[in-house]
Amino acid sequence: MPENRIVSLLNQGDWGEDQPLIQGLKEWEHYPILMETYETLREDALYKSRVHGSGHIHRVLLFAALIAWKEGLTEADIRQYFRAASYHDVGRTFDGYDIYHGARSSLKLEGLTGCTGEDLIELKAAVTAHARPDRDMETILHSFQPEDYPRTLELTRLLKDADNLDRVRLGDLKDKFIRHDSAKALVPFAWRLLDLDQAWKNREL
Repeated sequence: MPENRIVSLLNQGDWGEDQPLIQGLKEWEHYPILMETYETLREDALYKSRVHGSGHIHRVLLFAALIAWKEGLTEADIRQYFRAASYHDVGRTFDGYDIYHGARSSLKLEGLTGCTGEDLIELKAAVTAHARPDRDMETILHSFQPEDYPRTLELTRLLKDADNLDRVRLGDLKDKFIRHDSAKALVPFAWRLLDLDQAWKNREL
């Protein structure tokens, strides 16, 4: 199993000024779902890349957990959010700007998650839309005809926030990419996480 530096950091890392935030997350009643998600993540299915590969997914899942905690999501919504965060980039074929990688990723979701019915429709819609500009979001989501459109829209917005917080690795994270106040509050943390992740990687070399 490929290394997961985020899990190592959660288990034994020194988070410095972010220790209270991480301690709060670990005391969250749904924290075990995050650890379960890391343990069952299909690492073999993730895109192999330093930009959109496993490191990116591991960090996005941590951002998703922090946002879910702060937003007070239900267990069902958390699990759906984590599925989308886990596999939103599995359809990538290159690291550059590609508005269709979400659509390609959506085709693999049934096999990777085991979801069917409305859960699968919501996942496919959100993962497809995450790669497209916000102006296209409503059109894309409506094309999937989800029974609970507001839930699907919120899942998409939450996914885009967790994904975009890791734009720090590209050096171009801007507030315009973030939709929820809970996610905007994590921008300074996102920069520190990137540094901490790299430092932990160097320690293990």
